[in-house]
Amino acid sequence: MRDDVLKRPKPKRMSYDDVFCLISKYAPEMQSHFADKFSRFPVGGNAAMIVNYLNDKADFYRSIDETIANDLVDAAGEIIVRCG
Repeated sequence: MRDDVLKRPKPKRMSYDDVFCLISKYAPEMQSHFADKFSRFPVGGNAAMIVNYLNDKADFYRSIDETIANDLVDAAGEIIVRCG
């Protein structure tokens, strides 16, 4: 790997509550699409929509706070892993 390529840390695993808190704080528009009364990760179209939105939000936050951007990307990744 080239030295000039930024190495991103391995994504951290996140619980439903971790992802829910991030969405509530940084992407509240997606909260109603993410949350259900059974605390299950979304699937199908809802999952894809939320993942795309979180990745877009991460791009927005990248110049403001890299940690927030990475957390949003990790949350999107967790949704992908959990929805199969």
